[in-house]
Amino acid sequence: MEITTKNFDEKVLHSRQPVLLEFWASWCPPCHAIKKTLKQIEATEKEFIIATVNADRNMGIANKYNVKGLPCFMIIKDGREIHREVGAKSMKQIKEIMDEHRNS
Repeated sequence: MEITTKNFDEKVLHSRQPVLLEFWASWCPPCHAIKKTLKQIEATEKEFIIATVNADRNMGIANKYNVKGLPCFMIIKDGREIHREVGAKSMKQIKEIMDEHRNS
């Protein structure tokens, strides 16, 4: 799911499910490499919402969360950031991050 400044509050902050949010940019090769992995996770994931934010087009969101490096992964639950990782991650690493925060 693509997140923008228009739908951020509704889809992320007010979500009843935890959200794995990835900040990316068109000029970021590792961001493009991870897209397929995120789509695969999204296809099978039931507990988390998988969402992406184009940091260049939605600078207000990136600035609010002080995003300095890309890709940047956050888990947002009950409207607050509870985890952050910067840099390309494998499917195994992303799933491990999500598993740490299931039912927490």
